[in-house]
Amino acid sequence: MLYAISWFLVLALLATWSMGVWLLHGLAVWSLTGVGALAGQSQQIDSLSVPAWVGLWVPDDLILAFKASAAAVLPWLEAALSALPALAGWLGPLAWTVWGVGLLFLAVGAVALHVLSSLTRKATVP
Repeated sequence: MLYAISWFLVLALLATWSMGVWLLHGLAVWSLTGVGALAGQSQQIDSLSVPAWVGLWVPDDLILAFKASAAAVLPWLEAALSALPALAGWLGPLAWTVWGVGLLFLAVGAVALHVLSSLTRKATVP
């Protein structure tokens, strides 16, 4: 009976691990393929207005410096964003590798559990 319970627990952990890796892979692929739509937004940085309550607390020079810094960084960020959808192809093999490492850890844990339970049972049986 102990073997059945332990194998059930190992298989439940494997199912949970598989579902988690699958969900994270799907979320990562979805976000990387949709991030290309964010490219081309640097032209709109000048049209952004700061809320009035921020203007009360933050000096105008600091707001202008922030906009200038953002305008300098955004072309580099857009280049990186346009390259990200191409990286979605690497997520499949990466997800399989992570899943395989987790499966290996679960299998080693299951074998260790069974070895310990058999040693314990042999030690208690006269």
